[in-house]
Amino acid sequence: MKIKIVKKTENKLLDRVELDAEIDHQGEPVPTRDTVLARVAAEVNREKNQVVLIKIQTKFGIGISHATIHAYNTSERAIEVEREHLLKRSGVLENK
Repeated sequence: MKIKIVKKTENKLLDRVELDAEIDHQGEPVPTRDTVLARVAAEVNREKNQVVLIKIQTKFGIGISHATIHAYNTSERAIEVEREHLLKRSGVLENK
């Protein structure tokens, strides 16, 4: 699996970096959210709880997915800004 950051935009108002990534997983299953979050967090020098995966779209039959990711400077800022279900899916908040 290869992850390539296609677009990187700094949003100073919300104190985050918005990323569009292309994930090449030809011949492999679609990567899990945890795998994508861990790899992107390492690439942008953030902790895993500071990165929120918004969506992954997989193109049928090609083995390439596109992901939208928000990387925050602190996990507290992520909790203030992002929707609760996205925080739970990304592992920033625990399910109750």
